[in-house]
Amino acid sequence: MKDALFLFNPHAGTGKIASGLATIMDTLTKAGFLVTAYPTQSKGDAFERIVQWGDLYERIIVAGGDGMLHEALNAMMKLKERGTVPDLGYIPSGTTNDFAKTHKIPTTVDKAAKIAAGESRKTIDLGTFNGEYFSYVAAFGAGTDISYTTDQSAKNAFGYLAYLANGLKYIDPRTLSAVCREMEITTDDAIYTGSFILGAVSNSRSISGMKQLAPKDAKMDDGLLEGLFVRKPKNIIDLEQISNGLVLGNLNSSGIISVKSRRFEFKSKKEAAWTLDGESGGSHTTVEVEDVERCITMLMP
Repeated sequence: MKDALFLFNPHAGTGKIASGLATIMDTLTKAGFLVTAYPTQSKGDAFERIVQWGDLYERIIVAGGDGMLHEALNAMMKLKERGTVPDLGYIPSGTTNDFAKTHKIPTTVDKAAKIAAGESRKTIDLGTFNGEYFSYVAAFGAGTDISYTTDQSAKNAFGYLAYLANGLKYIDPRTLSAVCREMEITTDDAIYTGSFILGAVSNSRSISGMKQLAPKDAKMDDGLLEGLFVRKPKNIIDLEQISNGLVLGNLNSSGIISVKSRRFEFKSKKEAAWTLDGESGGSHTTVEVEDVERCITMLMP
């Protein structure tokens, strides 16, 4: 039999993995794997365990939300540097599951487990954020820092970008100065300057559960990332137009910049709070985001 390491977050989303453990273990065993199961104990635990134990296994499967996958992918890239490349499977059990939606990985435990136990693979791009890998989005802006102090169930249900897109119309434009950042954003082909209320660099067809925030022609293996940047509205009319543009997916609306690039550089005088794959990415004045083309292979439909 082949050795497999199965790591799961028992608290992700609605906790459905806990009730589906028997199904997952049975599916992997029938596929010829001798499985070691490990429930993660804290944030960062999946990363540490994969880096520590990953060389011993032919297949690694993780079950959890986008944050869990973020840890696993960073750990897998560490293993790749050491010359070890086990197969990676993902059983999504978060609430938004943007990565799974983009790559059509089922969110039902039994179907996802069959893919994780199978032999169908795809090679995709990842992004790097000041050297740290992310699977689908790096974002900044109004609501980013607040989202980590709000109720976890609200964060799971909406995601800060989705919450902000729907709530922008209720914000007083006069209060936006405190959360906007004067930035210089450099892409492969242009430089954008000004005051921005939010921005996202993604490799996804869904951001915070909202497919309309990602370009319809986005590809996951083309060496390009998609940038979405929203300028500070000048008045209530601007605010309403921007909000409607985000909610309806009209990324050509006034005040919204949608651009593709292999590399993005962000510079600001004041620190901006960032999120990576839905988790805190810290506060920075300088950020470099870059696409790493076709660098990771995963078990996918």
